[in-house]
Amino acid sequence: MRKNSLGDTLRELRKQKGLSQEDLAEGICSPVSISRIENGNQIPSQPVLEALLEKLGTGLYQICNVYYRSEQQEDFEERAQVIVNLGEEENMDQAWQELNRLQQDCPDDTRSRQLCWLVESTLRLECHDTDPENYPLAYTMELAQKALALTRPNFDYENFPNSILTIFEVDLLHIMVAIWAGMDRNMDALRLGERLYASLKKHKSDVVSYERAKINVVRNLGAILAKMKMYQDALQYIDEAEALSLKNDEHSLLVMIELTRAEIYCLTDRKEECADILKTLAAYTALTKQTTYLSSIQRLAHDKLGLDL
Repeated sequence: MRKNSLGDTLRELRKQKGLSQEDLAEGICSPVSISRIENGNQIPSQPVLEALLEKLGTGLYQICNVYYRSEQQEDFEERAQVIVNLGEEENMDQAWQELNRLQQDCPDDTRSRQLCWLVESTLRLECHDTDPENYPLAYTMELAQKALALTRPNFDYENFPNSILTIFEVDLLHIMVAIWAGMDRNMDALRLGERLYASLKKHKSDVVSYERAKINVVRNLGAILAKMKMYQDALQYIDEAEALSLKNDEHSLLVMIELTRAEIYCLTDRKEECADILKTLAAYTALTKQTTYLSSIQRLAHDKLGLDL
């Protein structure tokens, strides 16, 4: 849920269509204006932007996180990110309190409503492991699908790799992948995850949030294949996630990637390699005070290897 550059996105869409700046500008504005917009030196009026998007074959809500932000909208999205962070840190009571306030303050627009439902879906998915009765996966799936339908009312879940998805839409689809996996509908999870990854690979964005999403999707595909006991294929995805993380300097994602690798090593009786990874991860997460990850690492080491880290 990070910001994106309007100019960068317009340039990317223009190149995907094979249009020159002159082609895109024709009948709308001057080529000089297109150049200035793409370089971040000019903000188009809404009518001009809508005309450009129409020529590019997309719309305001399908343009990879591009929209007019007021200070209020920026603050709203920052508050949403804080709630997600609280959930990841297992501060659930505070996360739900902040979500309730966010929902009360939600502006009357599609994107903001989608964001509220995205955050609620994220928290519900995280709470399911400890309280499945109050946070059933079926309800969370309905909520995520309802949120996606706000901007994609006729979304084709079977064929969307050529679609240009906003980061909110990517996150919602990734939640659905995790829900299918949580329901042990592993083939459904795998198929949706692979389609989402294909879409993200075609997008070829340099925007940080898309790259992080791509890495998380790949790691999740590895975890799903491990559940299906397809360990070699699972490790190939984990290797790919690790390579993407290093390439994009997303080192914060490496802990979860290597923890998934350790789990697969444990399942394939590579206990010494698993122990080596867990010892390294335990030392690192203790040093960096990543207590949630440290607890998961210590639990795996104790339950599977009899190690106290």
